[in-house]
Amino acid sequence: MGGLDCGRNPSRRIFKGHDSSLQLQRFDVESIAAFKQMSSFGPNHFQTSRPILEKCCGCMPHRKVCSMKTKEQGMRNILDCRSEKSPGWRSWLLPLETYTVNKPLFRPFPDISSQVIFSSRVQKAIQETAEQIGQSSADKKTFVIKSLQVQSWITIEKMKASVSAVFIKFAAWCLIRFLSIVLSGIQVSRSQMTMLKEHCKKNAPLIYLPLHRSHLDYILVTLTLWNFDIRAPYVAAGENLDIPFFNLLMRCLGGFFIRRRLDSNMGQKDTIYRAILQQYMTELLKSNETVEFFIEGGRTRTGRAIIPKVGLLSIIVEAFNKGEISDAYIVPASFGYERVMDGDFAREQMGLSKVNESFFGAINAILRVLYGFYGSIRVDFAQPFSLREFLDNAKDNPNVFVDLLEYTSGLDRHTHCSFMEHGLSSSSYGDAVSSRVLVKALADHTVYVADHSSSPMSTHLLAFLLLTKYRKGVKIQDLIKELQWVVKELNALHVDVGFCGQPKDIILYSQSLLGDKLVTRTVQSNEYDIFLCPNLSIPRVFQLSYYANFVTTHFALESILACALIHESNLSLLQLVAASPLSEIKLIREKLLAVAKDLCLILHADFIFMPPCTCFENTMSDLLDSFVSKEILQAENYEDIIVNDRERQMATRMAKSLSIEDDGILDEFISLQSLQLNINHSDVRNHLYFLVSVLGPIMESHLTVITFVMDYLLNEVADKIFFSDLGEYARSRMENGLSLFSESCAMLNLKLAVKSLRDLQLVYSYSSAELVIFGLADSTETNERLEYYASLLKSVLS
Repeated sequence: MGGLDCGRNPSRRIFKGHDSSLQLQRFDVESIAAFKQMSSFGPNHFQTSRPILEKCCGCMPHRKVCSMKTKEQGMRNILDCRSEKSPGWRSWLLPLETYTVNKPLFRPFPDISSQVIFSSRVQKAIQETAEQIGQSSADKKTFVIKSLQVQSWITIEKMKASVSAVFIKFAAWCLIRFLSIVLSGIQVSRSQMTMLKEHCKKNAPLIYLPLHRSHLDYILVTLTLWNFDIRAPYVAAGENLDIPFFNLLMRCLGGFFIRRRLDSNMGQKDTIYRAILQQYMTELLKSNETVEFFIEGGRTRTGRAIIPKVGLLSIIVEAFNKGEISDAYIVPASFGYERVMDGDFAREQMGLSKVNESFFGAINAILRVLYGFYGSIRVDFAQPFSLREFLDNAKDNPNVFVDLLEYTSGLDRHTHCSFMEHGLSSSSYGDAVSSRVLVKALADHTVYVADHSSSPMSTHLLAFLLLTKYRKGVKIQDLIKELQWVVKELNALHVDVGFCGQPKDIILYSQSLLGDKLVTRTVQSNEYDIFLCPNLSIPRVFQLSYYANFVTTHFALESILACALIHESNLSLLQLVAASPLSEIKLIREKLLAVAKDLCLILHADFIFMPPCTCFENTMSDLLDSFVSKEILQAENYEDIIVNDRERQMATRMAKSLSIEDDGILDEFISLQSLQLNINHSDVRNHLYFLVSVLGPIMESHLTVITFVMDYLLNEVADKIFFSDLGEYARSRMENGLSLFSESCAMLNLKLAVKSLRDLQLVYSYSSAELVIFGLADSTETNERLEYYASLLKSVLS
């Protein structure tokens, strides 16, 4: 035992001869025990600060922002919310009771069929339809009315949902086990769900308006809400999904089916069907039931948000205007898929017709999904905002809404003129024209908030960087730096990302999800020297562009201003890439803003650049000031003064208080201010090239359509022939090397460009014998405006 002799212990020799009290002070038994029992790091050390995406817009100042502790609550993975977490297939062996019995059932969902059919609205529609049929005999008229009533019962039975709380629990259990095979997780923000729970306590229905990305969207909101004990909504689904077996599942989960076109016959309104649909949704709202529908109408085929449809939303606004509901809370929502399950729409981008949904097609799609892996999904809910407050704000500030709609919404000029003449003076928020503009503004506002609250996923950022900065390929070391940079840029825009981890691992993981057909990976000298290259061939580039477009919307407005800078500077993209020095370039603020406004006007069918509650000039002026702060531009005469919108308003108020006669002196000075472009800085050149590349493919699509219309649309032509020739023309330009971006010949981008010209009244269309005829507008200004837009786009893309 000599080796354990305490006399030979070095620690004892160190303290030999010292006071015993000093030894007790050095060796505190309680401190040692606490050190062993307590962790050196707590949960607070591993918290990540994330941007708050769900704040309400500043146009509704009376709404209180809910107390959301994003640092403490973080994200939650729905697929891991089981009471017992078991790896692999063992999760299928868990008894059903362990997961579902503890979940509370929702209160019964009402059957409102009788209230709908016997309502005054539906009965009035039946009477009007019977009178239009024109039966002279009273007996025959009574027979027609009874036939229409029977038809109304058939319509409501085919339309309505048959929600079952028990089935929702069973379906949620099955879905979690099914999705756990093909997904790594479904992430939601706990703070967002806490916010929704607080609003559910209010005596007003919630209207969920998500962006439409996939067929999984129909059940994803219901599944998310069920996991947080929030009542399931009634979900509006297209009649094309009313297929055997799956329609029963959707009805039990809250789905009700409506026609894509409310009128069965061309040019003749189906007043009974319209009345039934309107009354059905109104009765749901009066019962304080939550409703969900996709405000875009259909799934996005491009990855960008679609300009919204206002049909169902107008029903809610009308119910409020007539006092049938006191208020409603609009909940914008969005989904982020690392890899979309149900197609990339390359077929439709090539100009081929859409394949209709069928039973066997759905089965084949499910089987294909089981053989793949689709990463994770992020679900984001923005803060609910009051419908009443939005309409009140629009009533108090009508000119702001008209200003944005005039330049970016695509409504016809007659609507704007009527709106400006009538205003919003009446208690019911104006006449029918004013209501149409209000509903349009509400829809645009909702889509804008949902789109800018969405979280880009890792695959989105990888595709975005490859198509904007590294179309010829890049080494992974350089891509890592750019990924970190673009994440910081998104955070500066208050945009969160739906992933975390080491940049290299994120890039390799994203490439494996996209596959070698979209992004090829080659190893060069050693295993750490990896080279990634995007596939720019058709139709692969369409698929890659689909993922990249989820990020494009966040940089769209900056890209517009960058394109205006290139146009006013008489620069080309080749000059931005070249290293040769250029002479000093001076620009006028007023001209830059005018060009940016014209570019927004051209691309108004592709993006909602700003919410309707903002002023275009003020927003673009603030963005131009941010370019000065980033040293892209240099302001002459007052380098140290950057006048933003708030400072401009303060100066105006001060001028009024001092009784200065000319209140517009400051604004006039700012508009005529001379700016210098720091073009000889390599960082500025690279950043401008990046920003132009963000919207470059879309602008090239518009340029292709404008040149095609000017050269080939000399006579009227049917829509099928028109779009077929347009697609061939775009692909021929790409094959002949006249296009910079191969994705610009995507058919859906070309169709949006045609829609833009129709809204601008440069191209007209009308229906004739079940055909849509296109023609060039017969106006003296048509060719001048087309040539101006073509020269504007050419100067940016040259």
